[in-house]
Amino acid sequence: MQIEILDFGPAIIAGRLRETGERPVKLQLLADGVPLAGNWGIPAPDRGGQKFRFNLSHIWSYIGSQARLQIRANDVTADLPAPAFAGIPKFSLEDLRQKLETGHVFNEKGRLQLSKTVDTAWQNAMFALFDGMSAILATKGLKLFVLYGTLLGAYRNGNFIGHDHDFDAGYISGHTDPAKVVAELVDVSKALSDHGYHVACKLSCIWVTDPKTNVTIDIFHTFFDEGGKLLLPFGICGTRHFMRSDFRGYADIDLAGRKVPAIADTEALVASIYGPHWKTPNPGHNWELDRTERYPQGYARQYHRGAIYWNDYYAHNRKILPPSSFAGFVSGSGHLRRHVVDVGCGNGRDSAFLMTGQRTVIGIDSCSTAIRAAQAHAVPKPRKSFRRALKDLFRRRPVLSFVHGDIADAETLTRLLRTARRGKGGLTLYGRFLLHAITRIQQDAFLACASKELRAGDTVAFEFRTDQDEPLVKKRKFGGRRFIRPQAVERQMAELGFQLLERQEGTGLSPHHGENPYLCRLIFMKKG
Repeated sequence: MQIEILDFGPAIIAGRLRETGERPVKLQLLADGVPLAGNWGIPAPDRGGQKFRFNLSHIWSYIGSQARLQIRANDVTADLPAPAFAGIPKFSLEDLRQKLETGHVFNEKGRLQLSKTVDTAWQNAMFALFDGMSAILATKGLKLFVLYGTLLGAYRNGNFIGHDHDFDAGYISGHTDPAKVVAELVDVSKALSDHGYHVACKLSCIWVTDPKTNVTIDIFHTFFDEGGKLLLPFGICGTRHFMRSDFRGYADIDLAGRKVPAIADTEALVASIYGPHWKTPNPGHNWELDRTERYPQGYARQYHRGAIYWNDYYAHNRKILPPSSFAGFVSGSGHLRRHVVDVGCGNGRDSAFLMTGQRTVIGIDSCSTAIRAAQAHAVPKPRKSFRRALKDLFRRRPVLSFVHGDIADAETLTRLLRTARRGKGGLTLYGRFLLHAITRIQQDAFLACASKELRAGDTVAFEFRTDQDEPLVKKRKFGGRRFIRPQAVERQMAELGFQLLERQEGTGLSPHHGENPYLCRLIFMKKG
């Protein structure tokens, strides 16, 4: 048998075992004779022996450039090149040895952690989160079950995989249309956020975190297509698909001393996800390298991720902040008209402020959680004085209202603008942090409809993140956020018949919670 090293760098050690036969070969990585990690050879697709991989990015916190690294397979040992890229380690090799003796392992991302098989505090927190989410999904008619690495560990060993770094679960949608499947994912996410969990949306799953224990479970949405194939948008590493004909409901399996639900024909699903060698432990497994298929038709698009992000944001940020500096900028510009539509109003933090001067204001947002908060805040407090109440009946009062809707829908926006214009005076479209939070397609549809409805003298005010903001530090990461060149917005508005009245750009305009974004403020007027 020969050991061939194919890749050796700060994050990975990979190679191939030649002349091994079919039986998986156990490997060890050693530093100065101390065993650091174990792995198994996996038969290579080209029948050229067995491949192996160690993910060990954290190892260099304990090992410097002078360490002697070796790979051992049975009685064969191969020396690795000196790790010239390694710096001065923060800890010693003895510190690492003691960690390994107390149950620590390198996980699949190369980080050192307490093995999930012995980390009972993590297990208990995960089971509590899984049970809580299961109850919520059950109200939607969905069955939550273990999936991916959690399923593999439970079926193979009745336990978690020690080097796994998370808990994976999933559900099967009753829809076959990918658009309806992802719309359902948005609804599921909203229910979880409304119950107090934090939800972040990725392309092929949602991350659900319990704020009390700070543990996270990945929930993968899956569905059968019209041909009966079970589609997992995140993908699979196998070559055989799990079909509707394979599905026989659900069955409980053992996981770390507990019973958890799984798809009944578990082995067929495991083989579909991980391929024919699923029985062999593979700490070096890497989805980006080993994946054979993915299903982008089931991805959450930018507008789905935006809907989930904002619902989660407003579900956990119920306090309505003081008006923004942009509201003061627009109000003091002299370009705020008698009627105002606050587009993407959120929970209405600016809407009430814009009512100054006996204006009527209508706020619209696609996030129902935000609109409920805005409506509750807008309800006037009961007057104790009968004389004051009687006086209000005969005095014209400013009007503040909120509606839930999609501004990119032409019918919705047209109806809204016509409703807002009732009475004398011009109209202002006000959009703070709107443009960078919607897609370019939504932006084009919104502005095209607005330009048709607005009249000469009406104004439009925008504040948005520019391309200069992209490299700056972000406290809250949002995958759907755009960074827009102001010149592109100016050009589009000019083509739609608007004249630029005011322009302000830079940092310091809206610092908040450790962020100081680079923003642009633009005010336009519709030409006659």
